[in-house]
Amino acid sequence: MKKVKYRYYMDYEKEEQWVNDMALQGWHLKKFKFIRFTFVTGEPGAYIYRNELLKGLASKEENDYLEFLKESGIEVINKSGVWAYFRKKSSDGPFEIYTDTVSKVLYLNRIISLFIFLILINLLAGISNLILSGNGSDYGLVSSTIGLWGVAVAFIILIPTIKVYRRKKKLKEQQNLFD
Repeated sequence: MKKVKYRYYMDYEKEEQWVNDMALQGWHLKKFKFIRFTFVTGEPGAYIYRNELLKGLASKEENDYLEFLKESGIEVINKSGVWAYFRKKSSDGPFEIYTDTVSKVLYLNRIISLFIFLILINLLAGISNLILSGNGSDYGLVSSTIGLWGVAVAFIILIPTIKVYRRKKKLKEQQNLFD
């Protein structure tokens, strides 16, 4: 049996938790694309799922990394854009992609970099459209609407950026305690 769900998460960890909750109910992720998740039925709790941002890895690095995960018993479920989902059998024990603080911090830096890029693009597009909208014509109304949306999206993306930055800061503080 197949089930399609539509969800949008600003927090990748909450999204991952939702996918794992679905797996505990016997719905296993088969494919995802942006907000569309396709699940198939299976044994409840048979797998643990993890998602990861692959952006920032060179093509060869990404292929080597995915091959390494495969050799470690981790299955690549699906890649969509710069994100990927992986799973491992629950019976193999806990499943974490990043097990040390340094690699977790580097990973969070990659996420922050992507979010900052998206914020800047939306701000630039939004401000440019607002500047162009000054002539009062129909084009000006459309341009100002698009401009306001661009600025709003930039601020919306700022929310998860701050959350990820706080996680990174907390990890670094914990690392300093143990150094």
